[in-house]
Amino acid sequence: MHESIEKVSAFITQERNGVKSLLVFKHPTAGIQIPAGSVEPGEDIQSTVVRETYEETGLQHVKIEAYLGCMENELNAHQRIIINTTEVYIKPDLNAVPYKEKLTRGLTVDYRSTHNNFTHVTYIEYEFDEHFKPKCIDYIIDGWVPTENISDQKRRHFFHLSTDEKTADTWELKSDRDYIFKPFWTPLKPKPHLIPPQDKWLALVYEKLLDI
Repeated sequence: MHESIEKVSAFITQERNGVKSLLVFKHPTAGIQIPAGSVEPGEDIQSTVVRETYEETGLQHVKIEAYLGCMENELNAHQRIIINTTEVYIKPDLNAVPYKEKLTRGLTVDYRSTHNNFTHVTYIEYEFDEHFKPKCIDYIIDGWVPTENISDQKRRHFFHLSTDEKTADTWELKSDRDYIFKPFWTPLKPKPHLIPPQDKWLALVYEKLLDI
């Protein structure tokens, strides 16, 4: 269970009208955030951060300016991360009834207990308002997954990227789940407000971004 899953986060800057700006996007249910995601099997972290940037902002021409460091493990003692997309069963038995929804690779779940080769986890999908306060619960999955499909290690890498693409101040694109993302440029100073835990990511690299 100590296999680590790798994550990346993209801090994309551009000078606009003489002001250094950060590219963020508004997720329709999860607030203001930066591009971020999981490294896929066979992919390196540099390729991942470019891919995630394209998928969540539409930018096709970006340059990696700097590697800003990493968090060795984002998870606390009561969290686990899904490393292989998995069925969730109502009891610790592969013959038990599974949930309709699977838990997909990269999701963070709450840890409950273990039994033989299974782990009891809970995952709650919230819908948030514009201030990142839970507005409602979309669904809850509470059940058992094969322990081989989870890990207690999640390493996150931070990158500074730039782009020379000419864009509007704000635009829209459809995500792979048919959500409408709304990327926009916001001044880097004062420090932009991001959803938790992305606000902590920004705090870790903020002075470096200001100095670049």
